[in-house]
Amino acid sequence: MPSLLRVIVPLTALAVCAALPSCSSADDPIGPPTTVPDIAPEPVEASFSLEIDLGPGSPARATLDPSADAVKVGGGEGAPVSIRAFAKRVPHRPEILWVDVVVESALPVSLRDVELEARGAALMDLTRDPFNESRTERVAVGGVGPEGVSLVSLGVVDEGKPVRLELRVRGKKTKRVATMSAPLALSPDGAELWVASAEVDALHVIDTRTDALVATVPVCSHPTNVAMTPDGESVLATCASANEVVVVDRAARVVSARIGEADGIGREPRHLVIAPDGGRAFVSAYVGDVVTTLVRNGKRFRVERTTRVGRRPTGMAVTPDGKGLVVAHFLPRGMVTKNEAWISVLSPDGKAPPREVTIHDHFNLDEAHCIADVFGISPERMTLEGVATQLWGVFLPPGGGKALVPGARAAGSAIAWERGPKSDPSLANLAAVKPAELLPPFVFLFDARDGADVDRAIAPGGVERDTSPQYLRCARFQSELEWVTRDLVPSQPGKQANRFLAFPSGMSGLTESGVIRQVAFTRGARRALYLSHSADEIAVGDAATFHPATQRHFTLSGSSPVGIVVTADGRKAYVSYESSPFVSVIDTSAYATDGALPAPSYVPYAYEEVKDIPQVGVAFGAKVLTRVVRDIADKPALRETAQIPLFVDTMDPELRRGKVLFSSANPDKYPVSANRLGACASCHPDGSTDGSMWGTMEGERRTMSLRGGVGGRGWLHAQGTHVDALEFAVVIGAERLGGTLGDADARALARYVAWGIPKLQSPPTDRARVERGRAVFKRACAGCHEGERATSGHADPASPWGGGDEKGPGLYDVGTATDDARVILAPFFESLFSPAEATVLRAIRGDRDLGAADPVQKTLDFRARPDRKMSEFKAPSLVNVWDNAIFFHDGRYDRIEDAVHHIVTRLGLPLSPDDERDVIEYLRTM
Repeated sequence: MPSLLRVIVPLTALAVCAALPSCSSADDPIGPPTTVPDIAPEPVEASFSLEIDLGPGSPARATLDPSADAVKVGGGEGAPVSIRAFAKRVPHRPEILWVDVVVESALPVSLRDVELEARGAALMDLTRDPFNESRTERVAVGGVGPEGVSLVSLGVVDEGKPVRLELRVRGKKTKRVATMSAPLALSPDGAELWVASAEVDALHVIDTRTDALVATVPVCSHPTNVAMTPDGESVLATCASANEVVVVDRAARVVSARIGEADGIGREPRHLVIAPDGGRAFVSAYVGDVVTTLVRNGKRFRVERTTRVGRRPTGMAVTPDGKGLVVAHFLPRGMVTKNEAWISVLSPDGKAPPREVTIHDHFNLDEAHCIADVFGISPERMTLEGVATQLWGVFLPPGGGKALVPGARAAGSAIAWERGPKSDPSLANLAAVKPAELLPPFVFLFDARDGADVDRAIAPGGVERDTSPQYLRCARFQSELEWVTRDLVPSQPGKQANRFLAFPSGMSGLTESGVIRQVAFTRGARRALYLSHSADEIAVGDAATFHPATQRHFTLSGSSPVGIVVTADGRKAYVSYESSPFVSVIDTSAYATDGALPAPSYVPYAYEEVKDIPQVGVAFGAKVLTRVVRDIADKPALRETAQIPLFVDTMDPELRRGKVLFSSANPDKYPVSANRLGACASCHPDGSTDGSMWGTMEGERRTMSLRGGVGGRGWLHAQGTHVDALEFAVVIGAERLGGTLGDADARALARYVAWGIPKLQSPPTDRARVERGRAVFKRACAGCHEGERATSGHADPASPWGGGDEKGPGLYDVGTATDDARVILAPFFESLFSPAEATVLRAIRGDRDLGAADPVQKTLDFRARPDRKMSEFKAPSLVNVWDNAIFFHDGRYDRIEDAVHHIVTRLGLPLSPDDERDVIEYLRTM
């Protein structure tokens, strides 16, 4: 039952909407933006000397982290900026010394246009590309935030003797800092915290001195993001369900204007960010696939332009120099063999066209040659799934430098092994992948020193991993952070290994966590706080070196955190939640000590053989990434001091419990998963899809969207192998996630999956085409896609879960059976396993007959599926089908047009090209 407030607020909004000013008018020209003046660009300059002495020859150190002891820094006396330096040699570039230089500011304001100038020496800027060989005397640092640090990596010619460098640091003062979209915002004076609450259609105002709720402002339907102008006069919020942005007068705490779809706001606007100078705001529309620019004239915001940016834009950030608006896109695009994730980079003033920066899947068919060439085989034998997905947003430290984009990688090679007690014990290597070890969190790094030139940052590990240098130089792996399960080395106390890292580097997290949605920074941006939605945790890392700062993570009291912000003095952080009706207050003062802010740090790391931790399926030998952790803090120096209640949770308690269990991957809090790396929501974020495919016990399968819930779909999965959501929760919850759900929790989870997951709004459509398409669909398609959910799952009206009836699903051969969808470990990797394990890998690839006679079922002892022919599949539900990233069970198409045409052609349906277009338009409304 919806709360009374949730009912009243939209009605109140409708009553006052007509009285609010329209924010766009063709007859009212838009003037220049109203901005908050910057401070005078007072120059800052200091000179330093560096003496680097690593000794002659190859590295003698046991680990690869750079050493501060090898560098003596002089100069800079009395200057407001200082530098730290760390040096090392790297195996794959013996001609250079690698030097990390950290520019550190003691100023309470930011610096912009910071650069290093070398006198009497040539440098190589390795910050973006460790393979760069170009020589320069000046290296851009970009910005440095208040009391902040910024790191650049330099290459210096190694002449086999001590090197002396003279460096000059130059920059200018500014009060501009990077801005990011978030569900909560602090006022410029730090006195108030504003929190968007989609549950009750309101914004909440918290007094940060007393940590008390002082006001609740009804605004709109489903507010998701909130931002405040730099002068503190106006608060803006996105209203996802209402397709509008509201402007709130902060002092009066009332809505002063609404900007809607008719004004240029796209469908389902979820994220909003205001430029550092306050002159413009930017809104991304998840369904509309656009970014809308609002310009501020006085107290009025109006639509300046709407820019199409591609599918599913999500969180955004504006670089502190105001030159770059960086937009994440939630799901990848393209079919499995050629898919990619990407971000868009826009010019905030609209003077430059948008451009795209991709995150590569190095096992795509056209990129697998890098690794295939090492072994002299064809790329086809190396192709598998490894695409980046679920890009939740873009986060920048106040001074810029690196853009952090949290997400995941859909590792189709990490097969969801479901094993019973009678599983063949000889499959020891495959058994190394445990239930729930599915989807580690990633943070992808981009070089954002210049907002107009944001681009990929290449992993420093590319010049030091114990792997073919030709392969590393060809692949040019993205610089990215990853958190997976660790093994403590029994024979070497204080050392650990992380065997299953996709791209092992010293920056990788030390222990597993769940998918990250938000990133915040402590005072001076010395530490990054990574907020895990599925693990209910905060992981802490060094925001200069990006090495982990602690071994394990800090657990929050609430469920499914979505937002985090740190006060200007750095002593407190606030965390808001999706499934808890309060804000947590976190004591962060340990990272905010006057005059003693945390210094940049590294975790000692190496690539080495560890005999008591064997590797599984490794193509490049037995060396693994190890870290020495004996001196690394076990957990963050954080403490939750209070919960600030926002509203009374009126969701049915069983449904709320189901929603929490669906999103949870923390076995210390909830019984649904055995590991932080796997939750229902790991593959079905917000009940949707990850836009990719996985190896399952039934074969290679795309992740189906659960939008609208699965109740009424009848039999579930591509071949109708599960009767309803309850059976799925019990069987798959135990086998795939390793959970220990009791009856009550299983029913709660099933109820949420069946009836609690909302649909997306439909995109704008042509009404006449929709009506024609409806008629064509009823005539040609409804025979298989039956009922409200348009599926052949044959729902039983008596089922409380909307599950299947006794006669079973309707199954059809539409010509999509395949021997290899190129998702799981490619054929080459079979040589790295035992013959028995290779046989299982071959059998699980593509499609096969299911049932009691299935040899894979007999070997692994998972629950036997009903008898199904490998060529026959259920007509899937068409709820929100237009939002699919890929189509059919094997992901063979990435456009709905191709999927419809395949069915028309395969079944010989008498549809003209116009009929097909009309049907597609109708499908956009489902």
